[in-house]
Amino acid sequence: MTMDARKVYNGIVLLTGYLQRLYVFENILHQLNIPRDQDRFEKVKELFDDSLAMLPLFEQTKELTETQVKKLESVTAEVEKLMATYFKEGQISFNEKLAYVGSTLYSEQHVNLGILRLGKVFQVEVNKDFEMRVKFYEERTKFIDTIVSLMKKNQQVEEKAMEIIEMWYENVAKNKNNIMNDIRMIGQLIGF
Repeated sequence: MTMDARKVYNGIVLLTGYLQRLYVFENILHQLNIPRDQDRFEKVKELFDDSLAMLPLFEQTKELTETQVKKLESVTAEVEKLMATYFKEGQISFNEKLAYVGSTLYSEQHVNLGILRLGKVFQVEVNKDFEMRVKFYEERTKFIDTIVSLMKKNQQVEEKAMEIIEMWYENVAKNKNNIMNDIRMIGQLIGF
């Protein structure tokens, strides 16, 4: 158990968090019948599955093979390209805002759970804030699921719920540059 292994694990968690973001975004677009690129969705799903599959083995060995490092480097490069077109310019519909908010919350939830898992795998203390955020993310992702379900069924969404999505979207939009900068940390953490 070295500090490097924890950094690598953190890098993989961050990478899979971005893949979670892309996957949920594409999935919400699909559920709400917003035109999307099916090939992009399939690519994201494949990259997500491949990257997630590395975590259990890494948890046991605390090492990556050279092939795995190259694969993660390749996946990270793909994620950078995919994220470069994640944010749409111009007018954004409410349904698209819902997709951005939902994908952000699911991504943040994934990373939060990954950091808690890191603490268990490496038997290190993790900041208590991460544990406290578990319920926070559960509640918010359930809220998103409910709104998506209502929209999918063409049912009325309460005005207050729509205002919450708008407010959360503004926060996502404000953090756009930070989101893109975080991707660059993945290679530093994993070591390529």
